[in-house]
Amino acid sequence: MLALAEEAERRGYDLDIFSRGPVHPTLAKRFNELGAGWFALDELEARPIRGALRLARYDVLHLSLIGVRSRIARICVAAWPARVLFVDHLSGGGRRSSGIRGAVAALVDAVMLARVSGFAGVSNYVRDRDVSRYRLSRSKARTIYNGVDLEFYRPALTARPRDSGVRIIAVAWLIPPKGVDVLLRAFARLTEPGCELLVVGDGPEESKLKDQSRRLGIESRTQFLGLRDDVPQLLGSADLFVHPCLWEEAFGLVVAEAMASGLPTVASRIGGLPELIEDGWSGLLVPPGDEMRLAEVLDRLVGDADLRGRLGGNARLAAVDRFGLASCVKQHLDWCATAARQERL
Repeated sequence: MLALAEEAERRGYDLDIFSRGPVHPTLAKRFNELGAGWFALDELEARPIRGALRLARYDVLHLSLIGVRSRIARICVAAWPARVLFVDHLSGGGRRSSGIRGAVAALVDAVMLARVSGFAGVSNYVRDRDVSRYRLSRSKARTIYNGVDLEFYRPALTARPRDSGVRIIAVAWLIPPKGVDVLLRAFARLTEPGCELLVVGDGPEESKLKDQSRRLGIESRTQFLGLRDDVPQLLGSADLFVHPCLWEEAFGLVVAEAMASGLPTVASRIGGLPELIEDGWSGLLVPPGDEMRLAEVLDRLVGDADLRGRLGGNARLAAVDRFGLASCVKQHLDWCATAARQERL
């Protein structure tokens, strides 16, 4: 959001941000310096008619992480003549309901989407899913990959000593669809000695996963680091990144961050992840939930430093070429500008 506000200011656009509170004081101060207002979504929801009239003064309403059938979405759709753009980040497949509920949902979607000027998926997988789910015209749909700050996430300046043991890292919200339990079972199968596993993140499965590591006999080689604000540094301290998700990941932002950090990455072949990783060139893909295949791939990488170096270098090149934050911001603002010009026409 900050990068979007900075580029909008450079272009001379007026940008206001509506989101859930509270806003971090440092961000609020910087938004203010850039002339970007920050307002609470709750204000719109509390008085929807007044909220719609307020939003109608904008040329474009750019909705990110907002559900199509949500209260906020309905208010935005009612804010005629503002153009409405949706960005879909949803993981997990987004399957439609069946029967009467599905028919009602489809009717609501049709009414809502008649007012929507465009959809952007954060991967081709999401874009195509939306075209099918919402029966969108291809001309209304596009892909804009998530952006990574390539200066914030970059390869470590010094490589870890080769005799220090291989450090594997996973960063995830600890819920079942992230597949960390599969990773623990695969890690327990490794035949290469001297490995350690860092699990970064928190969530409702944390205590179960810690218990699992004890049962598997890998507790001494596994660290659960919890929620952290130094993920770039932790990535820089690792040799190998793993993302063993079980659900259809919309994009896999943490995978792009690991790639930008120059880490060889192993991920599940599901959802949008195969678009990020070219199997065998910038990382390796495995079937979701296949702990034996995951263990085989990890063993191969742990035992081959040259392969890790080659995959990690290619991963950085791919991230720079496709997932830069500046490119992402430019595409979103160009999209908004096109929508605004269409409105004037």
